[in-house]
Amino acid sequence: MPGPDAAIPDLGPQLFALLLRCLLWAAVGAFVFGASISLLSRRVPAVARWREILLTAPTTRRSEPPARAFLRVSLGLLWIATGLLQAQPKMPAGFVPEVLGPASDSAPPWFGDLIGPLARAWERHPVSADTATVTVQVGLGLLLIFGRRGRLARVALWLSIGWSAAVWIFGEAFGGLLYAGASWLTGAPGAVLVYAAAASVLLAPWERWDRGTAQLIARRFTAVWLGIGAVLQALPFEEQWTQDGISEPFRTAAGEPQPALLVRPIARLATVATGHPAAVNATLIVLLTVTAVSLWVSGRTFVVVAGLALCALTWWLGQDFGVFGGTATDPNSALPLAVLLACALPGLAAHEATVRTAPTLIVRTRNIPVGVVAALASLALGLTIVVPIVLASRMGGRADAAAVAADSNGGVRAIPPRAAPSFRLTDQRGQPVSMSALRGKLVLLTFLDPVCTSDCPLIGNQLAIADSQLGPLAQQVEIVAIDTNPTFHLVTDVQAFTDSHGLGGLTNWHFLCGPPDRLQDVLSAYGISVDVPAVGMIEHSEGMYFIGADGRQLAYLDDGAAAQLTRTYAEQVRDEIRSLLK
Repeated sequence: MPGPDAAIPDLGPQLFALLLRCLLWAAVGAFVFGASISLLSRRVPAVARWREILLTAPTTRRSEPPARAFLRVSLGLLWIATGLLQAQPKMPAGFVPEVLGPASDSAPPWFGDLIGPLARAWERHPVSADTATVTVQVGLGLLLIFGRRGRLARVALWLSIGWSAAVWIFGEAFGGLLYAGASWLTGAPGAVLVYAAAASVLLAPWERWDRGTAQLIARRFTAVWLGIGAVLQALPFEEQWTQDGISEPFRTAAGEPQPALLVRPIARLATVATGHPAAVNATLIVLLTVTAVSLWVSGRTFVVVAGLALCALTWWLGQDFGVFGGTATDPNSALPLAVLLACALPGLAAHEATVRTAPTLIVRTRNIPVGVVAALASLALGLTIVVPIVLASRMGGRADAAAVAADSNGGVRAIPPRAAPSFRLTDQRGQPVSMSALRGKLVLLTFLDPVCTSDCPLIGNQLAIADSQLGPLAQQVEIVAIDTNPTFHLVTDVQAFTDSHGLGGLTNWHFLCGPPDRLQDVLSAYGISVDVPAVGMIEHSEGMYFIGADGRQLAYLDDGAAAQLTRTYAEQVRDEIRSLLK
């Protein structure tokens, strides 16, 4: 029988469809803009300066320093990879419960208030919100790779810093620093801080790259990061000295589906960390501290390589490459930190001979028509700025159908057309109602607690809304709720709920009750679980069955009873009923 399912709904088809539409419109806009610039450039010579404005290199130096080029392209690829991770099918429905939710639950109350508006907006429009996030990050990557050193690149770098700050606060909960368990292994103090640091280093004048100053900043930033990691591992309240604290990253990684070759060393480390937590944590602290000090005082190749090796091993063994599980938002911190450190390798230092002989991107781009340059630039800017603004403008309204799909394990879904379990109970009017007596009409069957003050009134409200929107079709529908409370199971109980929640005027509404043992048999037959705590309201699974006129189950809707989605749920119910009555 259908019932509660902890799996994250797959909204991939809706996400990919919207992404494709956005890309299509951005491409059309870029083509029109590029064609316009191309035509104008023939009549207005100043327009031809678009290429120089966007991509101009310093007049004294036409080839970009190798270390800077490496970091710029790598940062662009990291943003694109982050955008592609955000485009995973589970992300629209999974971002709030899997990313924002745990951070909010563990953080101080004020943080929940801070991210509350974002969470509510995402829950109302999960596909649009995720699409906007994807396009921003992919657009940033394209701008960085394509823009080089001109104004376009500087715009991309400043946007990268701003977006990193927003993600660090709202998406990473200040890098995980607000709750216990922040550590080097979990990526604290936040991967996007490394993105921001890389963008800041890239903003340095090219002369600083020639002198090696920019590389020194990158190396010492890495040293500071490793030092912070050592401190986080050592702080008692971060719980890294405990068995659960130090082994948790390894155990989580070992539980993700991935090739056995990758997971076997991680599983082994989880066992060792569980058995010897203090020794493992102490060893990690020593490695981080020694490497941090070495990177701060020396830029020799073997020191930088040692730092890269530590980052690589952490990315594999501690952070599990940051991409498994279906709701990873970035590759975690060790990879971007390694990229930033790699630009400090002595082998990437610029030399005068290289400067004089290296082929330059700006020479090649001078052979590209100005219209093509303008089209590519407008496409990247459109994905980064225009598309997210358009999508955000649509997110202030009422929740969409994707919100219900995210909240209800996929929305209304077809189920095998088998006979609905029979029952004979009493409704709020004291009249007997049976499954067989309802034959000939479409039955919407749900399960409510007559003394519930949270979810059940919301479900009753959306059923009333759906019924009113059906118009004359409501005469062909019977709405039935079965009492889930073994204590409040009398006619007076279900009648009180009916009257107090505006359902008394519905002639096709039946709230059924009966002896607890009989109710339990019916609930079990429909796969509804009930938990009666010692104190407080009972807990029961929530859902709606759509049963055809022949008494066969046709569809099922998990109902999350989210307050902000009540009207949207009602529309889903109404549309499904209309579809079944055709």
